[in-house]
Amino acid sequence: MWADQSPSTPAARVPGSLPWRENDRGPAVKDTSNYVPLNCWLETRSARLIDNAPRMLAKNRVVLLGERHDESEHHRWQLETLRALVRLRPDLVLGFEMFPRRVQRSLDRWSRDELSSTSFLRDVEWSRIWGFEPELYLPLFELARANHVPMVALNVDRETNRLAAAGETDKDALEGVGQPAPASAAYRERLLGWFNRHPMSAASPGFDAARFERFVRAQLFWDRAMAEAITTAANHASSLVVGIVGGGHIEYGDGVPRQLAAMNVDGVVTALPWPAGSAAPATELPIADYLFGVSPLETCAQSTNA
Repeated sequence: MWADQSPSTPAARVPGSLPWRENDRGPAVKDTSNYVPLNCWLETRSARLIDNAPRMLAKNRVVLLGERHDESEHHRWQLETLRALVRLRPDLVLGFEMFPRRVQRSLDRWSRDELSSTSFLRDVEWSRIWGFEPELYLPLFELARANHVPMVALNVDRETNRLAAAGETDKDALEGVGQPAPASAAYRERLLGWFNRHPMSAASPGFDAARFERFVRAQLFWDRAMAEAITTAANHASSLVVGIVGGGHIEYGDGVPRQLAAMNVDGVVTALPWPAGSAAPATELPIADYLFGVSPLETCAQSTNA
């Protein structure tokens, strides 16, 4: 299921692979419950397992692949999904939540094979801007470079996000990012749960409504910044943009997808890794358009990193 088997498409170069194949004969191969088997794709709206998910993803304008940042199985799934998408859409552009806009030049140099891994991580200040183990992400970066896929920084500096959280509205002070669409009630409810576990909440006893509103503004600004960067990339030569982002930014159509919709960007689909053998949430709105079953041996949590 992992790769398109069309002989007319050159293979994307990437080390390793997961054991899956793609079926060109149709999207749905059998009915199933909403349980997600290991190494299988579930289309959540139809609750059907599908064999050709990459082909279906590739027909869209924007594909958002969520993750829990510290889960190696999530990044392995992203890698194999990208491997298939690169073969199907050579015009692919890869956007990363991890990078603020100011390091875009280093991303361009990496894509042109002008930097070693060590130099690249130093130039982007990886330990400062992100902090998670670089080995989790380097295979994604290496796939992009090997296949001449442009990499785009989707994020802004933390200080810029703090300004937005404090109520700053001047676009010049906010790296040109516009006003976000308001959060849905369901998104605010999930944000409240995250806020209650966040150091910002622990800074004062009891519930601090003002702090929570700053937290919401920060999250919405973060979502908007990434949505604007994705839109700019998608408008360039009608490319397919794949965004690598925390799952909390794409769940239930909120976060980045909601901001994209507010900007009239269509053709957006979301996909998440899911603990194999467990069921998708039984909610009115699906948590994502597609789920892929990953090994549950590691700590795969339903509430993915934001």
